[in-house]
Amino acid sequence: MRRPLQPLDLPIIKHLNSKRVILASASPRRKQLLQQIGLTNLEITPSTKPEDLDKKTYGPWEYVATTARNKCLEVYTTTLDTHLASIPDPALVIAADTIIVTRDGRILEKPRSEADHLRMLKHLRDTRMHRVLTSVCVLAPREDARHPGYDIQSHTEETKVYFWEEGNGLPDDVIESYVKTREGVDKAGGYGIQGIGGMLLVEKIEGSVDNVIGLPVKKTLSLAEKVTFQQDRDEYDDEGSASE
Repeated sequence: MRRPLQPLDLPIIKHLNSKRVILASASPRRKQLLQQIGLTNLEITPSTKPEDLDKKTYGPWEYVATTARNKCLEVYTTTLDTHLASIPDPALVIAADTIIVTRDGRILEKPRSEADHLRMLKHLRDTRMHRVLTSVCVLAPREDARHPGYDIQSHTEETKVYFWEEGNGLPDDVIESYVKTREGVDKAGGYGIQGIGGMLLVEKIEGSVDNVIGLPVKKTLSLAEKVTFQQDRDEYDDEGSASE
């Protein structure tokens, strides 16, 4: 009988598994990615903050980064406001947001209807290449959550995805059949690369596949290490880092 996989023997994994860690996302795929590397005690607290930033005002990179940061801060402050004495304060909050950016620069999120879903996938096919941007934001309180201040770090990663062409394996009836599976209804861009969508729609990718799934895992661990183990702001030297 095959022995079960063991968690990664990394200090950050060991540390976080002894603490209260909140994943500010309802995505089962993000939870699964973190569990695969050994984070077993995740508390799922999705953000309730509306994702209503004006896409005409924000460029794609700023849009996805701001949305992820807003989710992270909203869940953290809400958790403190609803604090129970019997439950420890969170040691880490992880939030993320994923968007699709079409070749002509439009931001796509989840399809709003079946008709929208069909239009979305046909457009991605007809333009061949699109970009998947996932921004991850992590936050850890300084000392403990009852004292002012926290460290927050974020990173946005890009993966290029290429769909098959209509005349090379991706005619309309394949897209229509895929939409009816409903696999992509809860996913940015309307498809799941780890499922049927990845097998039928996607020809190739350039970059990280876990980024397309919804969380760049290696970078998430790196950010978690920084906010958890480096409390001194002067030691932070990554572009885009911040302490508050």
